[in-house]
Amino acid sequence: MTRLRTVLASVLVFAASTGCGADEPSSDRPAHGRPPAGKPAADPGPGDFNGDGYDDFVTALQAKSAGDKEFTPSLIVVYGSRKGLDPAWTSRARVAEGQELMSVPLRADLDGDGFTDLVGSRGEDTSGARAFAMFGGPRGLGPARVLDLPEGFRPLAAADFDGDGAVDLLDGGRGGTGDAGSGEPGTGGSLRYGPFDRAGTPRRSAALDVNQQGYSTPQAAATGDFDGDGRAEAVLTYSFDAEQDDSAPAGLHTVGVYEGGERGLVRDTRLEERIGRALSTFDGPRTPRVGDADGDGTDDLLLPTQLRVAPADMPGTGGAVTILYGARSGLGTGRPETVIGDPTGDRRRVDFGSGPAVGDVDGDGPPDLVVNTPDFRRHDGKVTLLPGGADGVPSTAGEQSVDAGTEGLPGTPNPHYWNAFGHEPPLLDVDDDGHADAVVFGPLYEKRAGAFLVLHGSDAGFDPGRARLFTPEDMGLRVRPAN
Repeated sequence: MTRLRTVLASVLVFAASTGCGADEPSSDRPAHGRPPAGKPAADPGPGDFNGDGYDDFVTALQAKSAGDKEFTPSLIVVYGSRKGLDPAWTSRARVAEGQELMSVPLRADLDGDGFTDLVGSRGEDTSGARAFAMFGGPRGLGPARVLDLPEGFRPLAAADFDGDGAVDLLDGGRGGTGDAGSGEPGTGGSLRYGPFDRAGTPRRSAALDVNQQGYSTPQAAATGDFDGDGRAEAVLTYSFDAEQDDSAPAGLHTVGVYEGGERGLVRDTRLEERIGRALSTFDGPRTPRVGDADGDGTDDLLLPTQLRVAPADMPGTGGAVTILYGARSGLGTGRPETVIGDPTGDRRRVDFGSGPAVGDVDGDGPPDLVVNTPDFRRHDGKVTLLPGGADGVPSTAGEQSVDAGTEGLPGTPNPHYWNAFGHEPPLLDVDDDGHADAVVFGPLYEKRAGAFLVLHGSDAGFDPGRARLFTPEDMGLRVRPAN
């Protein structure tokens, strides 16, 4: 999945940097067509771009269509339907040469029109990056528009931080003297408060100092309303190596926790060390995610964790996911945290717990947790469902794993254990049947042609016999053969 994520990190810049004007549609046409028009929702979920009730899927591939001479990184949007993701309702957009994505695209209703949008930033480097949005509507995502935000703005998070009901954007700044590729002090971040108009102009702005005395700026952010007060909190993660740096300032932290409020974000240090320990690896902290894992109406923090087991000086000898629960009294103050290790007990699988996502796969009410294990069977990968119990807490009781060798799955996987079988969060209900579904891309499936597999949820969990496979060719595309 690392290769796919790398492609994604360069793809979604397409429509914000075409040869046309910044607000003009690209010359690309849908690979096939668009679904019937939907309608706005009072509280649009993160999965449905066109408001028809079916969640939609976004991914990226090196692809070309008829008439193209070269494979180019391409954004692929596949729209949901009564039968699930429909490759006949697919659109494609190509990346512009020389541009890169400077922040992971975020799903949020930026302009408050009841349709989910995509927000990101692109440029040749971080200093010249421009923020853009691809606005959702009745016919799906439109062309990207450069937002009325300063050059270099890098949206790390989209959430309602001040509790006014509108989505706000968080920019953590860029660079830092602790960044080997920078050498310059990190810039300050900012908050831009919504609602935004279609030009991308925010209602108001506020400075945000999260660059740790210019040494490091955050690489990722996870946001959620962990105390149920209507204002989102932010968990920022930093990646740096200060052990050999005599100039590193005191008080550096790999995790920063910030409480939302009417006057901006205020740092709360009480949980930073605890979260930092759970996320820590030799290569820096892993990226946390957010979801309501126990179904109590408040968000919880999902922490991919490398367990520290004997001997104590050898971290990373087991993988797990740690759930730090939200509560009215604050994150981590309610029910005790849950640590779920690899149900097989194989301590060599340090990546168990990657890509955690919450959804009701079996349709019984309590949320379920789905995680990846990329290092299962070398690089073959697997997806594990951890069902929610009667008390709402996911566990290994009744766990279910699906991998490229699972009986009943359609298609032909690669026989040499390089299938990179793993779902791409978030979980989606692509057929609106009340069961969350997981989407997997197997780059080496079908004799290296690649294939998408939709693991449909059912009352019994994932149903491999109902899994749907479609290929890039079904979408009118060819993809670059995987190595």
